[in-house]
Amino acid sequence: MQPQTSMTFMQLSLIISGISTLAFLPSAHAKRGGRLRTAAASDAGSSGSNAGEAVSIPLQRMLARDGHDGSKHSDTSFYVGNITVGEPPQHMQVFFDTGSGHVLLPHMACKNRSCTEHHRYSPWASSSALDVNTNGNPVQEGHRLAKGRVNRTFATMEFTQADLGDGVAKAVLVRDHVCLSAGPDNHKSHQACADMALLAATQEDAMPFEAMPADGIIGLGLSGLSVSAFSNFYSRLMDSSHGMLPEFGMFLGETSGTILFGGRASVDNFAAPLEWFPVLHPDEGFWQFEIVQVRVNGMVVEQCQHGCRAIVDTGSSHLGVQSDRQESILNSLQSALFSDGKCNGPDLQIDLPRGLTLTLAARDYSDASCAVQLGALKLHEPQPRGVLFSLGTNVIRRYYTAFDWQAARIGFA
Repeated sequence: MQPQTSMTFMQLSLIISGISTLAFLPSAHAKRGGRLRTAAASDAGSSGSNAGEAVSIPLQRMLARDGHDGSKHSDTSFYVGNITVGEPPQHMQVFFDTGSGHVLLPHMACKNRSCTEHHRYSPWASSSALDVNTNGNPVQEGHRLAKGRVNRTFATMEFTQADLGDGVAKAVLVRDHVCLSAGPDNHKSHQACADMALLAATQEDAMPFEAMPADGIIGLGLSGLSVSAFSNFYSRLMDSSHGMLPEFGMFLGETSGTILFGGRASVDNFAAPLEWFPVLHPDEGFWQFEIVQVRVNGMVVEQCQHGCRAIVDTGSSHLGVQSDRQESILNSLQSALFSDGKCNGPDLQIDLPRGLTLTLAARDYSDASCAVQLGALKLHEPQPRGVLFSLGTNVIRRYYTAFDWQAARIGFA
């Protein structure tokens, strides 16, 4: 059995540089919109006093694209939803990634195949777009969109997608409306918007971006993963949607799912009550929590003597563990394909505080041929704090997972 590709998380560095900004494209002068659009979602499926303000976004599970170099990614998938950007709305598909902290979309000026094979965002087609620097100030006073040679903030994003590999995106910051949407067929479905600084990529490497089935990424990490609060989607969404519960949650199924913003799923759908766990080191921006121990069929394979923690990473498909623990856990997980097409293997049990256990069956941690999929996490911490795990969508697909922004806690049911 082959372990999954090495895993790590997105890193962002900012560079101030003089650039020429495509002066041949026309500059439009328009006043930015006043209040952001918000609308209640009557079918959000939430409960509680804030149910009327909840926004439910349908997700479709989509396989990664095959690479132009012949590489196959049949065991990698993303849960993709819809957004609109700007005025008039530009429809785009994105995946919602709890392991990153920015909105990243391909810029219309990007000519890499990884951009042109997706829908690209055009600031020039949006009357509400404004070129900005990290502080939110305009790049060029008197011009909504920069013209000629100017000094502006460039973001260089070193992106290692857990299942697809490493790559770099270079982006500029553009302030615009980013709105949740039920899809392009329903133009009245723009349910809640954030006025924010998004990253518009002017250059993207082939991997991992070519293989992504979505046009872009909505980072749902805490503010510590964003260059500023103004570039954090959920923070900005809360600022402009005061009636919403400061919480989002995910249901993920085999072929589709739902992400619920500003509300909580009905307890009638839960097999057990929602259990909450505090986020560890929330200033770092990751949705990470304590693990007590890890078992395989009841036998302890990781005692967590110096502590263990897990990061919920909805931008990855698989379970990951730091590289020096990968082999020992892999040796405990032997999965085989039965004649009926089902995987046969031991349960993997992740014990949390207060007695809750996250349980994965063999089909959850194996691919279509029943080979175990367990990624090796690369750590860049000067002083590692215990053992690190990463929980991708194959883990949380078994649970309703809630993310409490205000209280910095994670819930499972």
